[in-house]
Amino acid sequence: MRHAVARGFDWARFLRCADGPFSHTGLSILTFTALLLLAVVGPHLQAQSPVATAPSITASEPAALVRGRKETFKLRGFELKGATQLRFPSAEQIVVELKETSDAGQAKGLENKVVGDKQLVAEITLPADVPTGLIEYVVVTPAGEAKSKIIVLASELTFDEREPNDGFRDAQKLTIGQAVRGSIQGDKDVDVFAYPSVAGQQYRITVTSGGPLLMDVAVQCYDARGQFLAAADDGPTRDPVMLLTTKAEGPIYVCVSSSHDLGGPWHSYLMTIEEVK
Repeated sequence: MRHAVARGFDWARFLRCADGPFSHTGLSILTFTALLLLAVVGPHLQAQSPVATAPSITASEPAALVRGRKETFKLRGFELKGATQLRFPSAEQIVVELKETSDAGQAKGLENKVVGDKQLVAEITLPADVPTGLIEYVVVTPAGEAKSKIIVLASELTFDEREPNDGFRDAQKLTIGQAVRGSIQGDKDVDVFAYPSVAGQQYRITVTSGGPLLMDVAVQCYDARGQFLAAADDGPTRDPVMLLTTKAEGPIYVCVSSSHDLGGPWHSYLMTIEEVK
């Protein structure tokens, strides 16, 4: 059971997110923009109907692609089995190799009739000259076409989450303006990131899931002393957008988790933090 203390404070999640330096009991204390967010998750939310009559996409792994890399791209949804093509109409230089289409398995805590029961796996190579930003892709199947969009990021500004990073001691250090691709890998998993901050500066923190039907993302922030600052669960969509103004200079700890403490496949996300001018 979740116990709110103040302004969305989640005591149980804090105990998982924080780390030893802030505990006197020896317990291990745990702890882009909204417009872009709407554009990314909008196509996914169309799949909320419990009965799908045409191919559709409900989730992707990872939650964003990086140009100049070869990546494994997984899609989940309806009527994807037997797909013959995955293409990016505005970026034909992207090379796609379909690997398989198959049953997706049972989604944790959800019904497949809502989140989709089929998956597609592809290897894609993005040249370094692919434009960054939102890009459309199309999956061609015997039952028709499924369309969605995904963000393409610059490699020099993008980092992948590294484990262990489940406490303040092991927080992954990043700088403002960098994007991080991560995944909630198991139940009750919390990913912790440390960012430098300036007193009086406002920051926008955006967390975009690879599929909001399967993952309800939550974000909490703490100051250098481990004191709770703010929390966000849902923004304009099911994915959170937080505006945070810091009162003191020093690192801020940003903790990303699942609102329902679920993790595993299809729990990917993209997080950005930027200064609000």
